[in-house]
Amino acid sequence: MKKADIFLAAGALAVAAGVYLFYSAGAEAGGGAEVTVDGKSAAFLPLNENDSIRIETPQGYNIVAVQDGTVMVTDADCRDQICVEHKKISRTGETIVCLPHKLVVEITGDGSAAFDTVVGQ
Repeated sequence: MKKADIFLAAGALAVAAGVYLFYSAGAEAGGGAEVTVDGKSAAFLPLNENDSIRIETPQGYNIVAVQDGTVMVTDADCRDQICVEHKKISRTGETIVCLPHKLVVEITGDGSAAFDTVVGQ
């Protein structure tokens, strides 16, 4: 390996670490989990209360649980179980998706509407 290769690899690692730190430091702790099925709101679970809910869809069911400020899918009857194996989420913008059931769990703020910009005519 040449010196230039080592510098190139070190530079790529430094850039990757910088991008990771930028995005992880910018994420805020969420206030709740919005659960949607096929694009329609099914439930809102606050992160400050341990709770679980069973979401029934035409394709099957998912059990979404809040525990110690994190959200996870604890059980589902889908074939691949990707949603159940997903890591716990707690930061704004993080999601867990169950494609067979068209279910999305997304960490949001406290449930109140927040607007960035108002557009008028």
